[in-house]
Amino acid sequence: MKTIILGFDSFDPAVFESLAGQNHLPHLKKLMDAGGYSRLEVCSPPQTEVSWTCIATGSDPGGHGIFDFVLRDAATYAPYVSILPMRKTALGEQFVPPYTTRTFFEEAAEMGYPSTALWWPAMYPARPNIPVNTLPGLGAPDIRGQLGVGVLFSTEDENLKKVALAKLTASAANRFVGALAGPTVRKGGANGAATLPIEVNVLNAQKADVTLGGQKIQLTLGEWSEIVELKFKVGMLFNIHAITRLIATQLDGAVRIYSLPLQIHPLHSVQHYASSPAFAKNLWTKVGPYLTIGWPQDTSGLEDGCINDDQFLALCDLIFERRKQIFFHLLGEFKEGVLAGIFDDLDRVQHMFFHNRRDIAEAWYKKLDDFVGEVAARIADKYRLLILSDHGFSIFKHKIHLNRWLMENGWLVLKDDLKEGGLADVDWSKTSAYAVGLNSLYLNVTGREGQGVVSAEKIESLLAEIQQKLLDWKGPDGSAVVERARLKHEIYTGPFTRLGPDMIVGYAPNYRGSAETGVGKIPALTHEPNRDHWGADHCMDADIVPGVIFANRDLRDFGALSFRDIPFLAIGKHLDVSHIKPPSQAGSQGSQKDLEERLKGLGYL
Repeated sequence: MKTIILGFDSFDPAVFESLAGQNHLPHLKKLMDAGGYSRLEVCSPPQTEVSWTCIATGSDPGGHGIFDFVLRDAATYAPYVSILPMRKTALGEQFVPPYTTRTFFEEAAEMGYPSTALWWPAMYPARPNIPVNTLPGLGAPDIRGQLGVGVLFSTEDENLKKVALAKLTASAANRFVGALAGPTVRKGGANGAATLPIEVNVLNAQKADVTLGGQKIQLTLGEWSEIVELKFKVGMLFNIHAITRLIATQLDGAVRIYSLPLQIHPLHSVQHYASSPAFAKNLWTKVGPYLTIGWPQDTSGLEDGCINDDQFLALCDLIFERRKQIFFHLLGEFKEGVLAGIFDDLDRVQHMFFHNRRDIAEAWYKKLDDFVGEVAARIADKYRLLILSDHGFSIFKHKIHLNRWLMENGWLVLKDDLKEGGLADVDWSKTSAYAVGLNSLYLNVTGREGQGVVSAEKIESLLAEIQQKLLDWKGPDGSAVVERARLKHEIYTGPFTRLGPDMIVGYAPNYRGSAETGVGKIPALTHEPNRDHWGADHCMDADIVPGVIFANRDLRDFGALSFRDIPFLAIGKHLDVSHIKPPSQAGSQGSQKDLEERLKGLGYL
């Protein structure tokens, strides 16, 4: 077995086919012309963490249990983050693997082959008992256990939605001081943040010297620093290490310096960051430092105006180049087994530019095609090559507040005649349906939900009624809001099916569930225009955003290909999931405020 896998997050078939038809993607077109190309059926919903897990396991969400970015505890209705589940232990709260279903990486290792998964979503924390080399992707948290937001150091008061603001105050001419908040520590019976002092010495309008936690960093206006290693003292004999990058975005008049989220240092991780630690250390020392958070391309910083378009794209380039270097280093040592890497910059770029700067998005398709050419030249025909995406992409013009729609149709009722609120404000004795997550709709079922009112004999008719109303729903431009409303028992198989949403709402082009819907809120409107920088998405119906698959072999004899076929194409066998047993119930962690803090770094929410 000798398999190389390149995962290109959000690589869209329609964009590819258009560019290939203009001869702009020669390396991928060569594979297509040889019969090594097909559109790929993706799972429902086509969310990143859901789809890559389906690809890795060859099973739908009913076989692994990840149904949406946000799930709910049926007993309490409390939402929680699917890719960062936690469990209380004698040592406190600990992250646990988001799923335990066998992947083709594990199967390859069980067969005696080396197996490596780079930046694959939902693989944090690492599982040292499984002989697969991993660097985690989406889901790897910052040092606070959240999905990560940056910090803007500024001499001005600023209105930021997600990014934290840290004020800089003048200490002398052209000198400013402040503090960088780090992990939470216990001090004097109360929780507080460990901090590091920061001092900024503005040399001129183009340069500044920064001293952060005792380290001196030279910044040039508009250019990212190298990766900075930091150390927070959290006890007499205990430190938490972190890494970040800094960029000065204004040095004339007001001073603005932006820091990426404080990320896990792979050489000093408190929890299991990678498998194995020696694997992560080897790449750090032999290739160079690398960012570790699961969403390193800082869309939140761009959305909040802390960095501009060019600075965001420069960051994406830095991430891509270091990942390529790591991949090529491992490819140089590769003899047999499976080597796979997810390259997700295209996804982040398309979220921010697909709707209004298609040229920027298309430039990344060409960049990925060049990368394919480099890989193909190095492997020749010695190895099996697979290139695939988890879904495609679509423009996102309207935000849909699904809980408000349910309320206006009489299926959700708030307490005390409230006009808007959250799940804590719902009158469950009068509510038959509710939404949590970007595509998930649940019935308030008796004996399943904590205060369920929908009896078993009414489930089928209620689902049919909601389904028809969703399909009849027209948006402000007169077009359909929902492409398909899929029932879980029609599309899911496997032991986790009973824990999933009762209906998967597949939005039509131009529509997507709102961030408020994602965390179970009920705003005053059913929909609103999307005016965010984040103007395109893929959390729609799966048929609208199919993925792609390329191979250096003829795929035409396989017919229509889906995510279920990937393990066979990768290692030559389908995976047996018949032994999987789901947990007795899903668990929630923390309050609504905790949930929203944890999710801040995830651009979708």
